[in-house]
Order: sequence, then structure tokens, then C-alpha cells
Amino acid sequence: MLASFFVWDGVDTLRNTEAHVEETENMLERLRKVLPRDYASFVPNDPELVSRAIAGTRVGAGSLLALGKAPRTSAAVLAGTTLPALVGANAFWSADSQKEKNEGRNALVTNTALLGALFITAQDLEGKPSLSWRAKKAGERTSKKVQAALPTKSETQHLTDKASDWFEDTTDRVTSYVDDHKDDWQDTGKDLLHTAKSYVDDARSYVDDNKDDWQEAGKGLIANVRDTAKDYGQTARGFVNDNAGDWLSAAEDNVKIARKAVVKNASKAQKKADKAVKKADKASGGSLKKWNKKADKFQKDADKKIAKAIKKVGKNI
Repeated sequence: MLASFFVWDGVDTLRNTEAHVEETENMLERLRKVLPRDYASFVPNDPELVSRAIAGTRVGAGSLLALGKAPRTSAAVLAGTTLPALVGANAFWSADSQKEKNEGRNALVTNTALLGALFITAQDLEGKPSLSWRAKKAGERTSKKVQAALPTKSETQHLTDKASDWFEDTTDRVTSYVDDHKDDWQDTGKDLLHTAKSYVDDARSYVDDNKDDWQEAGKGLIANVRDTAKDYGQTARGFVNDNAGDWLSAAEDNVKIARKAVVKNASKAQKKADKAVKKADKASGGSLKKWNKKADKFQKDADKKIAKAIKKVGKNI
């Protein structure tokens, strides 16, 4: 019965939209005046479109309410479509004639009554408790179950006493065991200290007895290393003088071949190796070993470049 008014009003507006455009336009104009300036700009400017939208909404929500489908939501939607009309369309006090004032007053009262009925419908729970009440009761039931699962005060006290007795008994056993064996542990510790001290004394004596021999052996080892490095340097220099230099000297004497890039690279690499050999001749100790390594490295590089030059320009000069 409540839904029939909104369904019929929506159908009539959709069929005769032009007859309701002026009323909708007045409603929109009054809403712009009533609302704050920040919100008045959101009011639509097309009264025909607004009329059709409100009418369609009323038909749809009214039909759902009549069928009992989502009645609370449908009632809230219908209330939303009625509230603007209540605020903006029923300004009967501004009517020109007494008849128009009476009609406007009756429309206002009717819309107010319908709006109240819609509010009642939107709050109707159909005999079911509200969500907040059900949530509260569910919380109470859960709390009772948790409390029932927890141990009682007497059980907790019993467990506490039992744990306390176990800790006291264990502490007494540990203390008694320590008291009974502490003398043995002290004696064992003293024996370990004496043994360690004797090991240290033996090690110190061994070092004192053999340090002179180790020093002599070290000096001999250093001398051997120095002689080996010197021999290695001489061997490397001999290799340079006996092999790489022969072909490179012949290539440099030939002006045409000497201009080749591979011959130039080989010549530069060989000069670099020769320079390292000269540095090694003047060096000694650790520096000698360093320059010998460099001479060997540079000579290997020079040998590769000489071999490349031989392959490219010919083996016979």
C-alpha cells in the first residue's frame, strides 16, 4: 500500500514528463537557495533529466518494496527521493492564490506523512534483533566460552603450588650436588693449571734452545732466495739477448718492414722488457724479485708481439 503511491507517481512522471518539468525546475531552484554555496553547484541544471531519474528510481524502489525485496533499502531510497521534494517543491507560503496555498500545504503534509512511513519501514527489523544487539550477544557468548575453557582459581593455585614445589626441590638438589663436588672440581682445576704451566715452560725452553739455529737457518734461506732470484734474472736476460733481439734487430734494419704496425708494437714491447731488465740489474733484495717478475712478464708480452710480427711480415728478413 505504501509503495503504490511511489510506483504510480513514477509511472505518471515518466509518461507525462513535460507536465512535471516546471515543478522539478522550481524544486531545483529552491534547493540551490537552501543549500550552502559549496554544495549548490552540485545541483543538476537539466530538470527534465532529473524528473525522469527520480521517476525511474521511484518505480524501481517502489516495486521492490511492494514485493518485499530488500524492504529497508527500498524504503531508504524512496525517502531519499521524497526529501528534496519536501524541501523544495512544497513552498506553499509563496503561492499567489489561497487555493494554491491550500494545495501546497496538503502536499507538504502528505509528503511528510509518507516520509515518516518510509522512515518507519526503513527501521523495521521484521521481529529480528538489530545487528548491534546480535553482535553484543555473540560477544557475550564468546566471553563465556573463553572463561569456561580457562582454569578456575583453585586449579590455577594448585598448578602454581606444584610448580613452586618442583623448583624448590630442583634447587635443593643442584645446591647439594655443588656442595658435594666443589672440592673435587677445585683440585681438578689446580691440576689443569699446573699442567698448562708446565707446557708453557717446556715451550719457552724449546724456543730458547733453538732460536739461534732458526736464525742461522733463516739467514741461509734468505741468501738462497736472493741467489735464486739473481740467477732467474740472469736467465731471463740471457733469453732476451739470445732469441727475441735477433729477429727484431733485423726487422728494424729493414726500413720498409720497420714501418709496419706489428713491428713497431713488438719493438716497443721489447724496449719495455729491456728497461725492466736494467732495473733488475740495479735492484737487490725484494726489489730484485719484483723487477725480475716484471721483466719476465714484459718479455712474454714482447715474445707474443714478435711472433705475431714474424707471422705477418715473414720469417726471413
